[in-house]
Amino acid sequence: MMSNESSTVASTNPLTILLTNKVFLFVLRVFLGVLMLYSSIHKAQNPDEFAIAIRGYKLLPVGFTNLFALFIAWSEAVAGIMLILGVMTRKAAGAVLILLAMFTFAIIATMVRGMVIDCGCFGSEGGHQTGTTLVIRNLFLIAAAVMTMLFDRGFWSVSTAFSRRG
Repeated sequence: MMSNESSTVASTNPLTILLTNKVFLFVLRVFLGVLMLYSSIHKAQNPDEFAIAIRGYKLLPVGFTNLFALFIAWSEAVAGIMLILGVMTRKAAGAVLILLAMFTFAIIATMVRGMVIDCGCFGSEGGHQTGTTLVIRNLFLIAAAVMTMLFDRGFWSVSTAFSRRG
């Protein structure tokens, strides 16, 4: 009798209903993908500008920033496309999670050191200054990446379409 009651309680919990709603998870996955793809475009087109933004954080040796700028821009693009299409969704969301955690760490590191710089989040276009608001935004995006990793079941995804054919 306890198991029936607990399953009824779990199925009526609004948070559980939201986290298992395939349309919500689809929208969340595509939102993250579009955001990552959008943030990568200017960076990939202008890696020199993005490398300068990375240097502003003063966390890497200058000699690594050009290569790092290219790596980040293309990682964001690939992860974004994978999320939009629903290809290896959990791995793509994991990559986004790692990127966001790294960005958040860098922002917090500048705040601790009393620095205020342009974050370079969307290349030189639409950037924001590092600060608490940016950390909070990234924490919400991290939560979205975690929810995608844990709960996405491939609704309207390329991976699911191909797995059904095979």
